[in-house]
Amino acid sequence: MDSTLPSPNPALLVPPSMPLYDSIRGSIFAPSPTVLITTILVIFLTPIFLHFIVFHSRSPISLPTFLLVGPAASGKTSLMTSFESEPGQPPVETRTSQTPHSLECFVPASIARTSEYRSAHDPSLKAHKRFLLLDTPGHGKLRHIALTRISSTTIRGVIFVLDSSLTDVRVVAEYLYDVLLTLQSSATSTTTQSKKLLVACNKSDAFTALPPSKIQKLLEDEITKMRVSRSKGILDVEDDGEGNDEKEWLGEGGEGPFTFQSMEEVGVEIEFKGGSVENGEWRNCLSPWIGSCL
Repeated sequence: MDSTLPSPNPALLVPPSMPLYDSIRGSIFAPSPTVLITTILVIFLTPIFLHFIVFHSRSPISLPTFLLVGPAASGKTSLMTSFESEPGQPPVETRTSQTPHSLECFVPASIARTSEYRSAHDPSLKAHKRFLLLDTPGHGKLRHIALTRISSTTIRGVIFVLDSSLTDVRVVAEYLYDVLLTLQSSATSTTTQSKKLLVACNKSDAFTALPPSKIQKLLEDEITKMRVSRSKGILDVEDDGEGNDEKEWLGEGGEGPFTFQSMEEVGVEIEFKGGSVENGEWRNCLSPWIGSCL
């Protein structure tokens, strides 16, 4: 029996993958300029691409907004800028505006409604709650801007600013009537919490200024007259067979003397406050009310 084994083929001793391995190793340690440039671009552009995908795909965060409405020259813009001025400093000089403009403000988190049940040692109470004050034009032809924004989901409260001298109660009452109708319609069409309105009786330091309680009574009497006249117009339209628009009835049924307290039955909470921009009172007066809405 022949015990001699056949000699192995030298070609079989070289792994078939060696040329490919040498090629890959050569590409890694001695890359071509094209490969080098492509790698550098991928390294630097990938984070930028991910940044645009992650951050720009998110919807912008909307701050809670408080709408400033009221007749022209009532002091809305001055009231807004009082939040911008440091306490004790004179208010920023303003002029009649024809377009809405906003200002980002803040109140201490400790006075916010959401912090009511937090511990006094909660670190979050040391922060601030941010919000926007949105000033709207008071001219009669531009009031639709404010009325169309009242129903927005970002609106947490409406601040109706008037001159405490109340030289033309009917003009003020007409605008306030339309604001109340819009708030009533918004409150009854949603199941969210009540709509909040603050009537800010500005320039209370003037010699002819009336106290908020007197202003409230004068406005209630004037709105009662307006509600009767407008209700009569609605009834006349109904008699003509064109139907009755319930949105035009302010309050429950639209009958009897009007009171601001009765608006709570339709989901609108109203509060009166007096103050003056010149004395720097509004920042301290409004902050607790704004905090209760946040």
